[in-house]
Amino acid sequence: MEQTGVWTCAAARPAAAIKQRRFPFPRPHSHGAGMLSIDQYAQRSRLRGVSPFVKAGFALAVLLLCVGADLAAVGLAVSAGMLLAAVFFSGAPVRYVLSLMAVPVLFIVASCLAVLFDVTAEPLGFFDVPLFGFCLSATEAGLRQAGRLFCRAYGAVACLYFLSLTTPMQELLEVLRRLRLPRIVIELMYLIYRYIFLLLDAQNRMTVAARSRLGYAVRRGAWYTFTHISGSVLAGAFRRSGACFDAMEARCYDGTLRFLTRQAPVRRRHVLLCCAAFLPLAALTALLKWKGVDLF
Repeated sequence: MEQTGVWTCAAARPAAAIKQRRFPFPRPHSHGAGMLSIDQYAQRSRLRGVSPFVKAGFALAVLLLCVGADLAAVGLAVSAGMLLAAVFFSGAPVRYVLSLMAVPVLFIVASCLAVLFDVTAEPLGFFDVPLFGFCLSATEAGLRQAGRLFCRAYGAVACLYFLSLTTPMQELLEVLRRLRLPRIVIELMYLIYRYIFLLLDAQNRMTVAARSRLGYAVRRGAWYTFTHISGSVLAGAFRRSGACFDAMEARCYDGTLRFLTRQAPVRRRHVLLCCAAFLPLAALTALLKWKGVDLF
């Protein structure tokens, strides 16, 4: 029987309401603001049972091999391998990991351009730009060096993303504490890391509110919205810093941050698996060095 007022019959209800009643559990929430979900994937990683010392040692060994080899082929191999490992072990979508890897591309490309071009008195390269009586010349040697630099830097970034997506921050800080890193450095690292997430969350909420009010509808309004959001984030950063310090003092902060971490033991099979993954890469590097073969 159909009722009037607030209650309605099931046939009169929209399909979305019926679906919501049939499946009362909310869908998993995902942030659209890039780095906000890194810590969530690290907490749910399939490698949570592996000691952070093993993961950090493996990532550091691969990073040193990638940087020290000075081979573009090794850098690309490290990038592909570490990205596949990050996607498989962290459970993060491929699109999300690729979006993270797109963040440092601008900085890497800027560094490569500085290596590619050389200031000369006369045109010497295959591409020359006259500038105030001098020339910015791009030579073949500079192109090869820039290509190797790009591959090495991208491989190093992939190693760091693998470690970030599979190891929570508190476990990394525990590793650094065991390595006798100064306490003040560890505390500053954690506070800066945590504060980045707070500022990103505030900026994301302001951007969503501005878009809902058509703040980015036209170019002039977009610049106006951008400047005001930047100012609001800066002012909010000072307010949040004072509030965070007051909250720390209210919780008996005495100058030392203490973390409750779950220490996974170092198991022999985990170390053997890391060695099995590292040794083929080291053998490939030695073979390419011996043969003198590279992409650039």
